[in-house]
Order: sequence, then structure tokens, then C-alpha cells
Amino acid sequence: MNNNQWYSDRPGGGRPQGEQPGRSDAVTSLVLGVASLLLWCFGYTAIGSVVLGIIGLVYARKAREAGFEGSLRTAGHVCSLIGLIGGCFVLLMLVLFGAAIIALLSGMFGHFMYF
Repeated sequence: MNNNQWYSDRPGGGRPQGEQPGRSDAVTSLVLGVASLLLWCFGYTAIGSVVLGIIGLVYARKAREAGFEGSLRTAGHVCSLIGLIGGCFVLLMLVLFGAAIIALLSGMFGHFMYF
């Protein structure tokens, strides 16, 4: 018996009603993962990307612990992880770039800083 026959033999003729456990956590993880991917592209919002990536990973884990193993959870986990790594990288580059600019400016204008 294939799935279509099983579902057509059920009273009401449709798929079972109700939400799968952990599905809402998986959708939340996916939304946060996509948001973290978008934020690390804009430079100073990389801090938000790191925060959303961590929260997205937490929700992906909650979905797995609830028993949801669908592609939504996997996509949310991967997007959150990439957003977290990308956000950390961009944040590190911003800190290094800022330190280089400060070092350059203090070397050029150092004699003005000793009034």
C-alpha cells in the first residue's frame, strides 16, 4: 500500500492534522539563519549576525531534540552556522581594520597628541 492509498482510506481523506513536534523551532532556526546571513554582509551589523547565528543554532538543536529531522531544521542549522562564522570573520576584519587605521593615524599625527 503506498502513501496515497493510506491517506485516501483515512476518515476525512487527507493528511493527519496537527503540527509535527519541533517544526516551529525548525522554522525559527531557518528564519534566524537567513537573517544572520543577510546581516553579516553589511559590515557593522556583523554583531547582530553572530547573535542571531547563535540563537538559530539553539533553535535547530531544540527542533532536533523534539524529534524533527526535516530539511527545514538542516537548512536552519547550516544557515545559522554560516551566518555565525561569516559574522565572526567580518567582525574580526573590522576590528583589525580599525586597529590598523588607529595605528596609522597615531603614527602620522602622533606629535599632536602630546599637547
